[in-house]
Amino acid sequence: MGKSDAEQMRGTKRIINISNTSNISPVKLLSQNFNLLRKEAVGVISNPNETLENKEIAFDNLELLVEQIDNAMNIEKMNLWPQIISFLSFSEVSLRKYAIWVCGTAVQNNSQTQKAFVEKGGLKIILKILKDSNEENEIRSKALYAVSGAIQHCEPGLTQFEKEGGYDTLLSLLETSDDLNIFRKVVFLLTSLLTQNKNAIITQIKDKPFNKQIIKLLGKFYAEDEDLADKILKIFLLEFKETSLFSKDEINELRIILPEIKKKHKNILTSTEWAELESKVQ
Repeated sequence: MGKSDAEQMRGTKRIINISNTSNISPVKLLSQNFNLLRKEAVGVISNPNETLENKEIAFDNLELLVEQIDNAMNIEKMNLWPQIISFLSFSEVSLRKYAIWVCGTAVQNNSQTQKAFVEKGGLKIILKILKDSNEENEIRSKALYAVSGAIQHCEPGLTQFEKEGGYDTLLSLLETSDDLNIFRKVVFLLTSLLTQNKNAIITQIKDKPFNKQIIKLLGKFYAEDEDLADKILKIFLLEFKETSLFSKDEINELRIILPEIKKKHKNILTSTEWAELESKVQ
């Protein structure tokens, strides 16, 4: 699948030097220095007199400082969310990209940080970026990374996502984007949400033409992207278990392409799963 978002953005992690200080426990020393480094990074990014390169380096270090769950939670304790969220409005593309990346990293698998990010309005701004058809594909792809982190296993985040028309935004991306990375992330997010709360998510998407667009995506990319094909078929398995959300035309399309996908990527599903899918499209 290639490099992760973090690997693509960072390249090589920069080394953060912690100075030696006597009479302070190692744990306390690290905590104090990390807090100081976070403040310093935010200060550099906020400084209009700093160079673009220095701001990018500061963002790189800030992302490194929020990877760990405890460090990410300190963003709220240090009241840094308002400043970090304000960075999402930078005019420079590279800085917006870094700002989204930092937010996305901070909220990964971290319920307290997710909640704080949503309450401070971060998710709403990220969704606005995602909806902007004039925004660069790389920015929107990073925005999907942040949205995914903010709403998975997070009821306040998912509620905000639904309130802001998040599902319509995902559908629009499937309908209008030409970027495979965006398609992958939309499908991954849908798969994750359906796995977490199938009935609630199906209620949200059942009257929208998601399956029509996803079947088109499957037919176009299954040969070159095994992981995408796997995720899409897992979506269909989840949907078929609950109720049929497919039109006759969609069933017919699946009937045609399933044998080709099975021939190409037989190992992505178990024999039981293949049999279940095949029985649904007969």
